[in-house]
Amino acid sequence: MGLFGSSKAIVGLDIGSSAVKAVAMEKSGGGLKLVSYGITPLPEGILVDGNIADNNALTETIKELIKSLGHKNAVTNVGFSSKNVISRFITVPQMKDEELDEAIKFEAEQYVPYALEDVCIGFSKLSELEEEGMINFFILLVCSQKEIVNNYLRTLKAAGVNSNVLDVNNFAVLNGISQQISDDEAAAIIEIGAVSTDINVCRNGILEFHRNIGIAGNQITSVIQSVLKLDFAQAESIKKEEGSINTEGGDENEVSEVIRTVVEDLASEIRRSFDYYKAQYRQKVIHKILLSGGSAYLRNIDVFLANELGIEVVLCNPLAGVQLAVSDEEGAQAHALELAAAIGLAVRELV
Repeated sequence: MGLFGSSKAIVGLDIGSSAVKAVAMEKSGGGLKLVSYGITPLPEGILVDGNIADNNALTETIKELIKSLGHKNAVTNVGFSSKNVISRFITVPQMKDEELDEAIKFEAEQYVPYALEDVCIGFSKLSELEEEGMINFFILLVCSQKEIVNNYLRTLKAAGVNSNVLDVNNFAVLNGISQQISDDEAAAIIEIGAVSTDINVCRNGILEFHRNIGIAGNQITSVIQSVLKLDFAQAESIKKEEGSINTEGGDENEVSEVIRTVVEDLASEIRRSFDYYKAQYRQKVIHKILLSGGSAYLRNIDVFLANELGIEVVLCNPLAGVQLAVSDEEGAQAHALELAAAIGLAVRELV
């Protein structure tokens, strides 16, 4: 699909569980340029478990956010939550592309708990593997119910969005931070959102593992809410303004203690995921963890996870090497973790 109107920008639109994020990016010489960005929080109830519960409210939110970017007619790549997406890694024998579509549908029947006519199926050929003298394709299979996908497409159309690609947010993040992953290491990219956390492991630049777990920012907020007898908004404000994890020992305040209990559970689930990955692929070590997502801003979460897991943990930087052509450069850098998926969606089209 070509560019619409005179805009040279590509828009990445990330429809998250707690906010809609968008960026407009262009090619600039041999690199990329961020020309505008925006983040609009979503009130509770617009998205429920990854499904659109209030189409009109989401339509208006997207419409206003895209308008604020100043690139209304740009090609837009859209990402949505992995909450209602089934993803599996499979191998199939080497074959022609026209045969692969039918083979994937056959394989999908083993993993999809719905009739195939009720789901949208996508796949990506990740690599070729030689096994017992035969060449097989290593493939990421992704499925979602048509009802859910069509609901997003209707909302985007109503908002006037020229959607070019519909992707899954956590996979989109990988496009935006590939420069931080060395080809000779196994790196885990962990996106800690509001509702869930996505764990992806790449080795030699190839995605090999994905898992979604239901421990994330909102669970921390809910525990603070319960312990301190506050409403959700008050607890969220305290988490953002005062929340931190004590990594130096000694006495903890009530908020820090509450946060630690949830993040310990998160660390346990990450460790369990890594153990499964290493056993499956006979991989001895995860070399590095890259954190993204809005909840990765929680103070000291990187240090805490590094201590718990015994692995280097760094905050991802999807704006590394990107020229900033926005009036609020500090704001863009400050929100980089939240914008990672939106940036990855735009990068997918530009690179």
